[in-house]
Amino acid sequence: MSDEKTKQRVPQAVRSAKMQQRLSEAAYLIIRDGGYVNFRTSAVAKRAGVSQGAQLHHYPTKDSLAIAALDYAYKEYNKLFEANYAAVDQCDDLLDLIFKDFKDFYLSDYFSVALDILISGGKNEELREKLVVITRENRRLVERAWLEELINDGWPLALAEELLALSHSIIRGFAARALVIDDPAHFDRLLTRWRSMVDTLANEKNTVIQNIKKEASR
Repeated sequence: MSDEKTKQRVPQAVRSAKMQQRLSEAAYLIIRDGGYVNFRTSAVAKRAGVSQGAQLHHYPTKDSLAIAALDYAYKEYNKLFEANYAAVDQCDDLLDLIFKDFKDFYLSDYFSVALDILISGGKNEELREKLVVITRENRRLVERAWLEELINDGWPLALAEELLALSHSIIRGFAARALVIDDPAHFDRLLTRWRSMVDTLANEKNTVIQNIKKEASR
């Protein structure tokens, strides 16, 4: 293959990636602004500023656009996660950083759009399966990363898993509640209360570690 042919193929791949990015972002924004129930594929090309033919070439169906919008939401949140995770070595309190990351996701438009797509689009069994796979893969990476950091910080595996599961449930629950009753002050008070309860778990962690050390020294 000549160098000239190679040079001709690379720009096409780049153009395709950019086109897909524009279309997936447009689909995400339309769902964010109007909800999945009002989502119409005909509006995506217009929002992206591209031809209908270009849209149909990359995303020929509503389901494919829903998948692209969900994937876009997670990719955009992952940028926030990467920024939070990069601050691990400089942070004074790992738990506060983890809680911040959970809030960055669950209180964001990325989560509300993802939830809307999963609930509304998930009525189609085939589509639902694909949406669930994307969600699990993205959340598993994040949760695994924070679990490893807690273990590195001295948390026993069982306690670390319980802490993350409960924290997810609390913050995710308030995010869902905020769709009906938005009361940030109340949420902050309860999250502070949960943080104080977590300190009790931290003391339990220290006790477990001390017991392990005692057993090892015998």
